Amino acid sequence: MIGVDFEGISGVVVFDEIYAGHVHFDRNCRELTAEVNAAIEGALDAGATEIVVRDGHGGNINCDMTLLNPVADLGRGRKPGCPTTMVYGIDESYDALMFIGAHAKACDPRGVLCHTMALNVVDLTVNGVSLSEQAYNGLWAAQFGVPVVLVSGDDVTCAASKEEFGPQVEVAETKVAICHTAAYNHSYQTVHKTIRDAAFRAISNLGAMKPYDKIKGPQYDMVLKLKNKNDDTVETVSYSSTDLLDVLQHFWDRLD
Repeated sequence: MIGVDFEGISGVVVFDEIYAGHVHFDRNCRELTAEVNAAIEGALDAGATEIVVRDGHGGNINCDMTLLNPVADLGRGRKPGCPTTMVYGIDESYDALMFIGAHAKACDPRGVLCHTMALNVVDLTVNGVSLSEQAYNGLWAAQFGVPVVLVSGDDVTCAASKEEFGPQVEVAETKVAICHTAAYNHSYQTVHKTIRDAAFRAISNLGAMKPYDKIKGPQYDMVLKLKNKNDDTVETVSYSSTDLLDVLQHFWDRLD
């Protein structure tokens, strides 16, 4: 499975340009699809035979199906209220999970357009571990033994991914963050090659990849810090369960 987000692709530095109506939206959708295609090509070259692309940003309708490599199936649209919507359908039948267009978590302020699922989230921890969106979804994938093998995004995201998933995970840098809304962006051609090569290495080295293992059950203790949009105060929400999906659902239900 290739989980797709938008903030981490080359050329994107403000939220407006990754939503319909912006003058650059269609261009950015084409580039998003091109970066996904680069990952598909690298995976195919390394021996992958079945690929599912899960569009995970906003309304989940950003990948251009007319440009997507026809080998891949594309998951579009959002299942309301589903806390695992960004990797919807992942199970034991998958061998690997990649993230294209990823971004840093809310508490990595230099990361371009950093956030964790919603803009009012200050931080999300489970069992004391602060989670990015990649780690959140990687934690769910790990319940089925599926490892995260590749993450593409800015330099902040790439460095954090090595810490989250281990030195074996492949990363593909798309830009170098200056601040939350600025970056030095690598050329599209450079990024496509970087992603394609990283995807090839990731699938070729699949035997060395491990499911996300920073958080172990049977108890899952969530602490969620949320910013009140009316006065910028921070509310702390705690929740515990032996059912990981129950914890993720409780988090999801608190988002704006």
